[in-house]
Amino acid sequence: MSTNPETRRAIAQRVIDRAAARGMPIDKDPAFVALLEEWIRGDIDMKAMRERYLDTIALQAAQRGSAQKPLSINLSKWSDAANKE
Repeated sequence: MSTNPETRRAIAQRVIDRAAARGMPIDKDPAFVALLEEWIRGDIDMKAMRERYLDTIALQAAQRGSAQKPLSINLSKWSDAANKE
C-alpha cells in the first residue's frame, strides 16, 4: 500500500463516496474521521484503524447501555414497612 498521503486521501474519498451512494454515510462519526486522518497521514495502518474503531464503538455501546438501564427499586421493602404502620 502506498504511503503517499494524497493517494490515501483519494482512496478514502472513494470509499466515503461509495458508502454515501449506498445510503450509509461513514464520514459523520468524528471518531472515525479522526482515525481516518491518522491513516491518511500514515500514522497508523488499516489494521490498527479497524481495531481502534471497533474499541471506540464498543465503548460507546457500553456507555449507552449503562445510561439506558432502568432504575430498579425494591418496592417490597417499602410495602412491608407501610403494612406494619
